Amino acid sequence: MSAIELDALSKRWQSCAAVDGISLHCPQGELVALLGPSGCGKSTTLRLIAGLEMADGGHIRIGGREVTHLPPAARGVAMVFQSYALFPHLNVADNITFGLKVRGVDAAERQRRLARSAELLGLGALLARKPAELSGGQRQRVALGRAIVAEAPVCLMDEPLSNLDAQLRQQMRSEIRALQQRLGMTMIYVTHDQTEAMTMADRVVLMRGGRIEQQGRPDELYERPASAFVAGFIGAPPMNLLPLAVLGHHGGADERLGIRPEHLHVGASGDGLEAEVVALEYLGAESMLILQHAGHRFVARINGRARQRAGDRISVRWLPEHEHRFAGDGVRVAEGGSDDSRAAPTSTPTLLTQPAGA
Repeated sequence: MSAIELDALSKRWQSCAAVDGISLHCPQGELVALLGPSGCGKSTTLRLIAGLEMADGGHIRIGGREVTHLPPAARGVAMVFQSYALFPHLNVADNITFGLKVRGVDAAERQRRLARSAELLGLGALLARKPAELSGGQRQRVALGRAIVAEAPVCLMDEPLSNLDAQLRQQMRSEIRALQQRLGMTMIYVTHDQTEAMTMADRVVLMRGGRIEQQGRPDELYERPASAFVAGFIGAPPMNLLPLAVLGHHGGADERLGIRPEHLHVGASGDGLEAEVVALEYLGAESMLILQHAGHRFVARINGRARQRAGDRISVRWLPEHEHRFAGDGVRVAEGGSDDSRAAPTSTPTLLTQPAGA
């Protein structure tokens, strides 16, 4: 068993709560991504699990075993950091097996594990090279190889791809995910990049201010955000959040309506919510229209190249089932009754009564 359980885990730096009583269950064999902005506590949480920092409160269990106060070497985890931390004077083979040698693993066993990790990571032809002779992606594979040869059931990764360019990050995302599934490892992966979290993880844990804002499958966070913070963080571009008052909707004071950019349908002026095109972003397969209504900006995503130009007046419509509502404190408004997040608006022209093009 290699499931990870955190129970009311906390860590303070003087008067600041870096991790504020979080509880989390990471099932065996799953990849769980800790996601959030800088300073939200995700890396501190990982270091607490690894034993690199000691918790001020709560419990950490790995495979059902209490490890809260154990040293790192006794926890049975491997870790990959943002920095590759390779020894420049050692070749790839010796970098990968260095930890095994320090722990007294015999030469035959070290060779067996090295051969296995080199095959998994495609490093066979690079074992004699020094780190200076490797590309960034190859160095990251060596760092992964060092974690694999430990044969630990749990692997902790702290933003391992942040030093790579966009193309390499995409490639390495796929490789890490495939490797995790092939080996059946339980993996906790820290990132500030929502694309990494959404494409790699079985479960995403979005953190904010040392606490868990929402956790669940990637599609759950995207399709049903628990708060305006989640709605505004998940998605590229994020969900549009507009005051109900400027849309003519019923609702409580300071409530906001959320609509994903891809759920907005753009038409001729006079056939929906009136808006002005402020700017356009052409991305090839799609375009982003930056719009403004009553002093509030929002984004519509459309396929291909937009016909509109900056300064054009257009109308925007959407289906009622694509609406989300958030209270003044940012919490999602419960559906049902007068606070139903899909309640009918007072001004129906902004809504589609049937799918666009029907």
